Amino acid sequence: MTRVVLRLEFNHIFPEEEKKDIIEYLKLISKFSLENIIGFFNSNPTINFNNFFSNPVTGNEIFQRVKKYCIQNNIYSTPEVVSTEASIKISEIILANKDILITNNSINEDPDRDEINLFKAFLLINETINKSDSLFLESSTENIDKISEIMIALKFSTSDIGVYENIDIELLKLAYVTSYKFESLIHFLKEKDENKYLIDELCSFFKQNSIDELKKQVDYLVVQIQLFRQTKSFKFKVNEPETIAFLDSLISEQIEEDLDFLHLRNYPLYKMDSETYTIINAFFVLDKFTKSIKFLLKECFNKKNGLKPSDRTFFNFYNKDFSENYLMKNVLNNIFSKKYFIKHEVLDTNESEPDYYIRHNKDIYLFEYKDVLIAKEVKTSSDINKIAKTLKGKFLINPNNGKRIGIGQIITHIEAISDNNFIYDKNITNNKFYNIYPILLLSDRTLEIPGINYMLNKWFSENLKIENKYLNIRKLTVIDLDTLIFFELYLKNKDKNFKKLLDEHISKMSMSIKSYGKSKLEYEANLLKKITQKLAPFSSRFQTGMFNQKLFIERFMHLVKEKK
Repeated sequence: MTRVVLRLEFNHIFPEEEKKDIIEYLKLISKFSLENIIGFFNSNPTINFNNFFSNPVTGNEIFQRVKKYCIQNNIYSTPEVVSTEASIKISEIILANKDILITNNSINEDPDRDEINLFKAFLLINETINKSDSLFLESSTENIDKISEIMIALKFSTSDIGVYENIDIELLKLAYVTSYKFESLIHFLKEKDENKYLIDELCSFFKQNSIDELKKQVDYLVVQIQLFRQTKSFKFKVNEPETIAFLDSLISEQIEEDLDFLHLRNYPLYKMDSETYTIINAFFVLDKFTKSIKFLLKECFNKKNGLKPSDRTFFNFYNKDFSENYLMKNVLNNIFSKKYFIKHEVLDTNESEPDYYIRHNKDIYLFEYKDVLIAKEVKTSSDINKIAKTLKGKFLINPNNGKRIGIGQIITHIEAISDNNFIYDKNITNNKFYNIYPILLLSDRTLEIPGINYMLNKWFSENLKIENKYLNIRKLTVIDLDTLIFFELYLKNKDKNFKKLLDEHISKMSMSIKSYGKSKLEYEANLLKKITQKLAPFSSRFQTGMFNQKLFIERFMHLVKEKK
């Protein structure tokens, strides 16, 4: 039996010791250490039990304890103490108990004492965030359905705070995309005078005199995120009044613990003194200006229009008018800009049209775009049945009216093409061979986790009841818009680039996971490698070199020019 993720717990390392509440261990740590812990582990993700302690004697003792536990329990992989989720949770607990732990803390700094108590606090947090004990992979089985469900359950709650061990490329991508999306939102709002009150609300909330000044501040902070990762420094100083006012809008004196870190998402910075700020979590900072900002606009929109908090009129406006018809279509139009690409006709009809459609020679690309929110009770549940039910209700069949949505709509369009009744492209010739690429395009990276594409494609295949020898219907590909924005230039440069990546993704999704090996360890290593390749999201098929670094520099060059 091989556990998918092993986070060390208190009883694993200190079985002889009676454990206390987390807060009791944190109370034994100096104010200096506690303030400097906030954000620290997010900038130093390689810290683990084997390099946690500055005192080599303590470090060796803990190492031996971990070694003993692993030997006794036949654990061959390196266990984990500090995860991204745990490091955020530590920060949240400290800030939620700021009066006790920081404001009224008079304990003198003692590195040895502070480190061991912090280590024990991490072990206790791991007990609360470790997933169900039933989440095991049986090395003797190759049940890919079960494996995909386990991977989804494991990663679903933390998918937006880094899916992979090396999150540098994820943060580079999100930093670029955040600036791109925020700029697009500003351009969208500026197009109509009736949206001026929303622009004014953004300026007011972030304490800036104009939307252009706000855009500069957002880009400045985005750049700090990259410096934060490169220099391993989680703190930065500012002295410009406008920037201080902006950053102050991202801090709160009152933080409460929440299942999905809601308060930290809304206020992702901590202010140490009048000029020094700490980035609590880089993903939370960036998401503030793409995902979180819609809730700020919603409140203003509802107030202006006299709507109740539960009213969904704003989301219809934001998701449809901005996210789909403006942002998504601009991105795809830029990628598929050649005149020889056939796009679907715009017709005055009650029939559901594709969100985006491209035909190039014998290849047809059918896009359905979804900008959805997942309730935190589902997101943090680790319950695959609850997660699957929610995803089906958002991407397959509307549970309220039984109508096809998302994947279901793609199937409807494929049926129309098969029946020679697809009114949006009347030049499709009957009895001519076509490749159809069904694509579910999502607004952000939230579902870019291993296993999701496999699960959704399974539903697609189960509900597709078509036999047409002239149609080669490929597997469903799930793509996030962030990936298309980030690699837009690469995809635009050559027509074959997009299709090549789709074919590679589909090929790896279809691969067998039969393993081999001269030993159990070799067998399991090869099995895990194949499983990882098969269940990986589409975004993982891209190579870093496919993004032109000059684009990043050009996007933020205005900050340098203005300082000269």
